[in-house]
Amino acid sequence: MKRKNALDLLAAARPADLDLPGSFPAMEELPTPVRRGRARWVGAVAASLATASVIGVLAFPRLLDPAVSTGQVATGPAGNALDTAARNAAAQRQTPGRFWYTEGLILGEEIIGVPGNRYRIKTRVQTGRWAPRDPAELTVLSERGMPTVPASGQEEQAWRRAGKPKLCGNDTDCRNDTAPLGRTRFMFMPSTWPYRDDGITLPAAELLDLPKEPDALRERLLAFWPAYSKTMKDWPSPPAGSSLPTKDSWLLDISLGLLQHAPISAGTRGALYRMVANLPGTRALGRIPDAEGRLGIGIGWIQAVGDGQSERQLIVEESSGQVLAFQNVVVKPWSQDPAGSEGTATAGLPAGSVVHALVYQRAAWTDTPARLPKGCHAPTPTYRKDCVG
Repeated sequence: MKRKNALDLLAAARPADLDLPGSFPAMEELPTPVRRGRARWVGAVAASLATASVIGVLAFPRLLDPAVSTGQVATGPAGNALDTAARNAAAQRQTPGRFWYTEGLILGEEIIGVPGNRYRIKTRVQTGRWAPRDPAELTVLSERGMPTVPASGQEEQAWRRAGKPKLCGNDTDCRNDTAPLGRTRFMFMPSTWPYRDDGITLPAAELLDLPKEPDALRERLLAFWPAYSKTMKDWPSPPAGSSLPTKDSWLLDISLGLLQHAPISAGTRGALYRMVANLPGTRALGRIPDAEGRLGIGIGWIQAVGDGQSERQLIVEESSGQVLAFQNVVVKPWSQDPAGSEGTATAGLPAGSVVHALVYQRAAWTDTPARLPKGCHAPTPTYRKDCVG
């Protein structure tokens, strides 16, 4: 099955109702915003590796009841698990530029092959994001496909037995539309995307002015919940095994979304660390590696999807307070691919496998815009397109 373009899969993978305007596949004319009329449920699975980066929410966002979580809670008499990282984050001196620029890797694991000779592969995409300070400008996303490899020596043997087919994940013709191998695709979205679609409509200037104290920040963000929750009355009934967002699950999603994408101050970043560590179901993971093996302080949220479980993890570099990675790790393997996981094959992945990860290599303010390939003209608010170079 050919892996679909991430923008085509966006509707199926987001955990909340979106108001993105226009037609995603062509990304040509930008008409008056309309409600697309499709429900996105808490519990939806990110449908492809590339989708995970575009969406921002790294798969499986339904929280279990806090009583289901095991392990040490993230707060206690000794303090918040991210206290030191939060203090060090807030101490960073930043001078906002034209763009909040992040670059990194989108990593994932899946199982492919034929019955009797299936094997695990690792996928990699280089990604970049230029979030503008000026709300009149568009956010630029870039994705560059990198070689897919067997996950281990044993997996490589199975791949060789299969005749060493091209490793393209589920993209059987090796023509991934979103992250073409060895080429870079640039995509353009509104400056406040995607967090505006979860109800936070603030431009960059107001995001930079968000509170720097966790209780005040929580109150500020929750002020957007009543209006957002009212939109749920128009949603269809959720499918079996899924549920509407709760206030806490929404607050977690929007907080992690701001950490992942938004131009925020160093103080607000520190406050977000403390705030999410106090949300129900959060557990402290101690020092753990990200998908690239870098150690950081982690917190996580275990969630059930289908007949398996995964853990959504935030990993922070303690001394600098910078985010190292957002990732989803298998806790209880799936016997079959969960509903909504079209485009990836996760059934049979062993515990500890990283289903999806966004690993940061750089995050900083810059005045330098994205360098678009020749023939790719900068989009305007009324006309957008994507291009490959």
